[in-house]
Amino acid sequence: MTAASCLWPAGAAALLGVCVGTAMAFAGEVSRVPAPKDRHWVFAHYMVCFATYGEKVEAYQREMKEAQAAGIDGFALNCGAWKKEPHYMRRAKLIYEAAEKLGTGFQLFFSADGPPSEAEVVDMVKTYASHPNQFRWQGRAVLSTFGGSKAAWREKVFSPLKEAGIEVFFVPFFYPEPVTELPGDAAVAKHVQRWADLADGLFFFGAAGQPRELAACNTSYAKHLKAAGKLCMAGYTPHYWGMKQPDRRYYETLGGEGTEIQWSAIIQAQPEWVEIVTWNDWGESSYVAPVEDPAQWAPFLTAGLHKSHAGYLELSKYFIEWYKTGTQPPVRQETLFYFYRTHPKDALAEDKPVTGRHGPVEDVLYLTTMLKEPAELRVNTGEKEVKLDAPAGLKHHRVPFSPGPQRFEVLRDGRKLIQTEGPAIEARIKLYNFVPASGFAVVGEGRASAEPAPARKD
Repeated sequence: MTAASCLWPAGAAALLGVCVGTAMAFAGEVSRVPAPKDRHWVFAHYMVCFATYGEKVEAYQREMKEAQAAGIDGFALNCGAWKKEPHYMRRAKLIYEAAEKLGTGFQLFFSADGPPSEAEVVDMVKTYASHPNQFRWQGRAVLSTFGGSKAAWREKVFSPLKEAGIEVFFVPFFYPEPVTELPGDAAVAKHVQRWADLADGLFFFGAAGQPRELAACNTSYAKHLKAAGKLCMAGYTPHYWGMKQPDRRYYETLGGEGTEIQWSAIIQAQPEWVEIVTWNDWGESSYVAPVEDPAQWAPFLTAGLHKSHAGYLELSKYFIEWYKTGTQPPVRQETLFYFYRTHPKDALAEDKPVTGRHGPVEDVLYLTTMLKEPAELRVNTGEKEVKLDAPAGLKHHRVPFSPGPQRFEVLRDGRKLIQTEGPAIEARIKLYNFVPASGFAVVGEGRASAEPAPARKD
């Protein structure tokens, strides 16, 4: 497997890919001194080959604002090439420029995918090592990877960078040997030992797995890296569908339930950093970017295929705060979240079937309520109506779905607090679409929000 999943026509990277295996932004000048050791950081894996809102400084700033509103500190810039595919260099320049002009301390570092040649990695790091928005740890420029365990890192990357006066803090994702996406505890222990002399820490790029499997891997990585005196960067993946892979493998991630399972393990394990996998990987449905329809900005995408994942990002905000502060946040804003496929699992389409299905793939609506006091959740799915008790706090609900309109309401003492609709579920389809729809609505709003709520000020 490779990380780059920019599986699109000319103008986008033509690299086949599978991505495998969860802040409080601060304004002002970026400090050049080491960050406090007790500071937790959250990043999102950003596919530079996709310009979510277009290739403009203002467009990248829009994404940075969305990320920071959810507590994300910065982007790990996935680059599967550099000079050989110059759009990577062009876009990286715009991204760094956007972060500097934004002036909110948004952090950036490279995740060399594959990687490209060692010389290209050297050039990308050297170009931005002194940039004010380059993320530094212990005074060193942070560098990550997807893959690249066979590269000559010491001789051909670290040595030339050191000669240029640049020290690197290296936190790669390398596959364990033998290669596995979901290593057991013993395999993780061996993996950490193997790379202890080269890496300053390790990243678990978990994606292709069910929530409890991914959570177990994060726990093992955090435990063994801590024992070895190394930094751990855990991974949170909202969803995964390898739509361009041979069996189009799909992992059921249970909507908000899967998000809580993964983040709870991270909060318990306390890794130093977390990287969300991903911000904008349209090829594997792992994105949390709250864009309503990526095809609006990237015409090579199939219109309507990629539903909004705003619900995953907004729900993660709650757990990011918990991870960073060490204290479970109160419910500040009563919210309803929804996550579901937009056609039945057994619907027949004209394109290649999804044969690699993992987990309890069911025709259900995954709903999550976050309430200050008990209320009633009312669900209209197709022609059916379901009423459920929704207790105070965070609660997950599963409701079998029926084709047709999908409407959701939260009522308390007969008063309607939330009323919203998600995309309709289609009984007949032309294309398989295992990308879930995801959204949320808060008290006082009459429709689902496609954008994150404003950043908390307390």
